[in-house]
Amino acid sequence: VLIEGIIFLVLAVTGVRFFLVKLIPEPVKLATPAAIGAFLAHLGLQTAEGVGMVVSDIATAVTLGGCPEEKRVSIVAYTEACETLGICVKSDAYTCDDLGGIMTSGTMWLGILGFMIMVVLMAYKRNSSMIIGIAFVTFISWFRDTAVTYFPDNDSGNARFEYFQQIVTVEPMDMITAQYTGDLKKAGLSLFTFLYVDFLDTSGTLYALVSSMGYIDEDGNFPRSRQAFAADAISTIFGSIFGCSPVTSYIESAAGVEAGSKTGLTAVICAFYFFISIFFAPILANIPPWATGGSLVIVGSLMCRSLVKIKWYDPSHAVTAFITIMIMPLTYSIGYGLIAGMGCYFFLEGTFFLLSLVGIEKPVHLPPKEENVKEVKELDVKEGDVESDNDKEVEVA
Repeated sequence: VLIEGIIFLVLAVTGVRFFLVKLIPEPVKLATPAAIGAFLAHLGLQTAEGVGMVVSDIATAVTLGGCPEEKRVSIVAYTEACETLGICVKSDAYTCDDLGGIMTSGTMWLGILGFMIMVVLMAYKRNSSMIIGIAFVTFISWFRDTAVTYFPDNDSGNARFEYFQQIVTVEPMDMITAQYTGDLKKAGLSLFTFLYVDFLDTSGTLYALVSSMGYIDEDGNFPRSRQAFAADAISTIFGSIFGCSPVTSYIESAAGVEAGSKTGLTAVICAFYFFISIFFAPILANIPPWATGGSLVIVGSLMCRSLVKIKWYDPSHAVTAFITIMIMPLTYSIGYGLIAGMGCYFFLEGTFFLLSLVGIEKPVHLPPKEENVKEVKELDVKEGDVESDNDKEVEVA
C-alpha cells in the first residue's frame, strides 16, 4: 500500500494520472456518475447498508426480501469441508424464500418511511432533509422491546445495547500502527492489483462527483485536478502507516455533494466530525443501516442525471455506456465497470477502424431531429431534380 501510494503521488504531481484519466472514452465518462448512482442505490436497498428490501437468492442471485430476522436463512458456501466434515461457513447473505415473511419486516418499512420523509423535505428544498430522516428513524430504532428496535433481546442486540450505554469511550491505541515487511517478492501481484483497482475506483469516483457539481469543462478537465489526485495519493501513504488498505475517494461523498458541497472545506469539517466520532463511537456505531439506506437510494437517483448526455442513437456509444452502468453495481466494483466499458468501446472502435481499411466506412448516426432534417433535405433535392427535368422537357417541346 505504501509503494502504491508513492507511485500514485508521482503520477499525480507529474500530471500523468490525469492524462490517463482523459483517455477514458466519452460514453464511459458520461455513464460513470449514473453507474455509481446505481451502485449506491443497490447498497441502500440491501441489508448490510440499507433497508433490506433486496436480499440474496440461490437461483437468481438477488430477489425481493424484507423478511424479519427470525425468517432469514443464511446462505453457506457448500465447500468440500462443508459436504464431508459438516464445517460450513455462514455468510452475511441470507434468503427469505425458505421461511417466507417477504415484505413483513418492520425495520424495512421504517426505513422506507424515513426515505419518504427525506424526499418530501428535499422537494421543499431543505438542505437538512437527509439528516432529519436519518435522525427520525434512528431515534425510533433505539427503543427496546419494539418490532423495529436495533437492540433486540438476543446476544447481538444485548451486546450492541451494552456498548451503546457507554455513550463516550476511548478505545486502546496499542495496535494503531502497522508492521511493514521487507519481503517484496510476493508483493508484486498485490501491488499491481492495488494499482489498477485503486486508480480506476478513485478516478471514476472523483470524476463522477466533480461532474455532478458541474465543474467539468468541454475538454473533460476540472479545476485543481492535480491537487485532488495528489491528496488522494498522500492519504494512501499515511493510511498505510496505520494498516489501512488504499485510501480512496468514497462514493458516499455524493450525499454531501447533493446536499450542496462545493469546496474542500466540506472535507475539513467532515474530518473534524470524524475526529469527534472517535469518542462518541458507541452512539454513532449504533445508527441502524435502515436509517441511512434511503439516503443512498436518493443520492443514486440524483446521480443518474448524466444519462441525458449519452448519445443513445449511436449504438457504440449507447452499448458502451449501458455496459458500464450494469457491470458496476452487479460486480460491486467501480473498477470492473470502467474496464468493461472501456474494453467494449475500444473493441468497437478498433473494429470500425479495421473495416475502414478495406473500404467499409463507419456509419454516421445523427440525433433523431437532425436525421429527420437530413431526410427532408434529401427529399427536397430529389423533388427539385424531378421538377428540373420536367422544365427541360417543356422547353424542348
